[in-house]
Amino acid sequence: MKYFVFAIDDGTIYDSKVIDIFNKYNIKATFNLNSGLQDFVWYKKDKPVRRLNLNENKSLYDGHEISSHSLTHPTLTYLSDEDVYKEVKEDIDNLERIFERKVTSFSFPFDQFDERTISIIRSIGITHIILPEIDDSFKKTIDTYHIKVTSWNIFDALEKCRRFIKDKDAEFFLYLSHSYDYEFDNTYDKLEELIKLVKSCDDIKVIMLKDY
Repeated sequence: MKYFVFAIDDGTIYDSKVIDIFNKYNIKATFNLNSGLQDFVWYKKDKPVRRLNLNENKSLYDGHEISSHSLTHPTLTYLSDEDVYKEVKEDIDNLERIFERKVTSFSFPFDQFDERTISIIRSIGITHIILPEIDDSFKKTIDTYHIKVTSWNIFDALEKCRRFIKDKDAEFFLYLSHSYDYEFDNTYDKLEELIKLVKSCDDIKVIMLKDY
């Protein structure tokens, strides 16, 4: 059996469109959220990106995994031990209060990580950590504190998924993206194409990160 994870970072207003697509195909995904940035707006390519108010949209994520992405999305390696702990612990506490469920997964914000920050995150009770590093070997690791991304671009993911299906020794694929990418690049259809490709293969099982 091969395993495939769909993960979405940041918790923006476009999560609703992505979730509609996932639900249409009965796909369970992992959403990495920042509880300290609700309603926050920033700009990408001169276009505003608004974070969801999680308190007002908690039912949106029903059936999907809620994962921590830190409280305010800093580069954790720049912070002291105390501040790393605060960023992750407060986010987990907030998410568990809002969604009334256990949070056991974490996705690093930005593209930096180290063993110090991983150790602190583990001490809080997180059992599954996504690292911002590419590994497209399709190999499954037993170390759930160092889960690497297979692809974070939809076109790259489609190409790699075709290879994943053909590779008889392939085991694992983690596709990490942002919902606003599909909005700004007009690629919701490509996400559906990837989902259909995954579901066309009987030996691929789509899982949430916590079930890895």
